Amino acid sequence: MRARVAAVGAFVMIAACGQSAQVARGDGYRVYEAATQSNGAIVALIDTRTPSAHDRLPIGTPSPDWTHYYTVNGRDLVDIDPETGRAQSRMGLPGDYQLPPATNSGIPGGLSPNGAWLVLQRFDTASHLLVIDTTFTLRPREISLPGMFRFDAISNDGDRLYLIQDVSADHYHVRVYDMSSYELDPNFIVDKNEGGEAMSGLRLSGVASIGGGWLFSVYARAHEGAFIHALNLDGPFALCLDLPGTGGDTSLDWSLARSPDGKKLYASNPAMGVVVELNADNPSVGRTVHPMAPATGAPAGAVVSADNHTLALASASGVMWMDTITLTATGEALPGWTVRSLALSPDGKTLYAVNDKGELAELSMAERSVISVFGPVVDHPIALMRVEAVA
Repeated sequence: MRARVAAVGAFVMIAACGQSAQVARGDGYRVYEAATQSNGAIVALIDTRTPSAHDRLPIGTPSPDWTHYYTVNGRDLVDIDPETGRAQSRMGLPGDYQLPPATNSGIPGGLSPNGAWLVLQRFDTASHLLVIDTTFTLRPREISLPGMFRFDAISNDGDRLYLIQDVSADHYHVRVYDMSSYELDPNFIVDKNEGGEAMSGLRLSGVASIGGGWLFSVYARAHEGAFIHALNLDGPFALCLDLPGTGGDTSLDWSLARSPDGKKLYASNPAMGVVVELNADNPSVGRTVHPMAPATGAPAGAVVSADNHTLALASASGVMWMDTITLTATGEALPGWTVRSLALSPDGKTLYAVNDKGELAELSMAERSVISVFGPVVDHPIALMRVEAVA
């Protein structure tokens, strides 16, 4: 593994957070784990051979292939090479812009699905969006709109900027700004099934389709079941796909996972003990199963194996594996763990899970079993963002 260089000022620091080093193993991975620290959110880089958190990055937005990592420091946008820790590019910003949130847990977003465009936002008496070409060769486009408009998505070609317009405390419209005509479309995007009523809900997370034609976002509601807002980025139009439930606290525990072939989405909710299969090509709700007993705890997630045949689910009572053909459980591990997040190794053979205490577990996807458990490595984990092989 190449040594990292702390070359981005306060951005990249050699960190000794977590436990002391253990006996190194012959092979392993580097896990990128977002966590909350006393001075703000960071991403700890954990070497699973030791295991220890040997470096850290500021919280930021990675490109789809993880060759770029964007973060804001004051009035600078910095493009970091996450492999070396060095700044690849830096751009001064015309104001106190920030990366928009991608999840309600604090992971930032702002990129188009193909990584070609990045959108920053700031608010005063109006809403301000800054649209940036990620090659840093074009002049950024600054957009100011009266009222409250928040970033939702941007199309791969950069022609359409999708915004959430808050119309009341708990209702919103989805709007589109035409980048070629410099105009906000006077019409709002409606659900083709339900018409033009203002929507309500709290966005929890989102997953783009392969190719970037759709953005699937899951929304929780206080007094109704959660739903998936399927936004067509080429349309523009949207579909709302209802999920089971009646709202309340359990509505906050939904998460989404996309199969590697892009054909299926899986919405899971450990608090309700339910998994919903959805068709991604022609957005619609498929099968609904209840493979686990409801268990309260931290919101969790899921990942799908490289062959699309296995779904690994995190919950407040461990990890469960399911066969995606039959949607039946095929194994369980880590009983008693409140799992916050899951991530797969690049070859899809090794599953990593982090719990609410910061303990990290390494599991075999093939054997449905625990390989090792270590930590706590980093306190107050938010999510596992990436796993990469180290030589």
